[in-house]
Amino acid sequence: MKLFKRKTSSEIDPESLNRLLDECRERVQVLQQVSGSLIFFLREFAMDIAEIETDDFKNRLDQIAENFQQDRPVYDLKGAFSDHKLFILNFIGRQKDHIREKEAELMNIIELLRNGMTAMMGDTRDFNAKIYDQNVRMEAITQLDDIRKIKESLKTEVHQMKQIIQEKQASDSRRIESLSKEVTVLRSSLEEVKDASMVDAMTGAYNRMTFDARMQWVIQRSEIVWNPTSLMMCDLDNFKQINDTYGHIVGDRVLKCFVQECKTMFRSDDFVARYGGEEFAILLPGIGLRKSLKRARSFCKLLAAKQFLIDPSQPDERICFTVSIGVSELRKGDSANAFVDRADKALYTAKRTGKSKAVSEKEVR
Repeated sequence: MKLFKRKTSSEIDPESLNRLLDECRERVQVLQQVSGSLIFFLREFAMDIAEIETDDFKNRLDQIAENFQQDRPVYDLKGAFSDHKLFILNFIGRQKDHIREKEAELMNIIELLRNGMTAMMGDTRDFNAKIYDQNVRMEAITQLDDIRKIKESLKTEVHQMKQIIQEKQASDSRRIESLSKEVTVLRSSLEEVKDASMVDAMTGAYNRMTFDARMQWVIQRSEIVWNPTSLMMCDLDNFKQINDTYGHIVGDRVLKCFVQECKTMFRSDDFVARYGGEEFAILLPGIGLRKSLKRARSFCKLLAAKQFLIDPSQPDERICFTVSIGVSELRKGDSANAFVDRADKALYTAKRTGKSKAVSEKEVR
């Protein structure tokens, strides 16, 4: 007797098959989402350092992420990662080595400071010993009967004590100055490297490279944790005319003043970057289109009502300038280019319809 009987095609339940297929598709989608999240976190925790080729690593992760964003599901997750496994492990190894190297450098700095403090403590012990010897000698002087000898001996001891104290003060000053210089040089070097890589040297706003990296981070993070985000694309009105009339030095001052007004008007969390020339981009996390548009319009009015010094030495000469702004809101599934493009089109509409105004992407025809 047969224990198992193979079902014929007529006995297979189509509804059961469809249900099983739907469950499999759901599992695949969940696994793809988890894999995409892991790629995001790998990218997020990669240190932005040229010498360990972080850009190549992030570009490779972006390529992998694109495979998970396509319409066709990935059934072989292991196979999707197999070609990249060695590359990822090598980068992680390089980053670990870099961290260990920097840790060694920090330990050297700590050792430098410790040695400096130890030397100062040693000087202090010598100083205390000398003072103690002085006290012993002065105590012996008190046993003398001859007033003249007491006065002469005290005069000598006081002079020696004065010299000891002055030498100690001079030694402490030299050591403190030396340590201060070392710390100042290290701090200055770190700040210079950071500023050079992230900030526009002239205006103090973030540079285009930093903006692009931030935008990529916002897009990737939105795929995991949704958070409303708006973008303002700002363009100074008639800036060429300002340069032609007053010269490039005044034009540079206008750009600096604009960035300063942005930092005053917007929150510390808002991301102000120089996009190019007289165009700036402002990312506003946690704010939707309506609130961002309201802020942009307030900023346009505030800027138009202000006057700025052309030359600090000539307080009577002032200049006014205005800005046009296009505002867009991040949508689910957005790319960085699409997000910027909608704000750019809104900005073009603002420029075309009178300038010194803010226009949202919804007003673009």
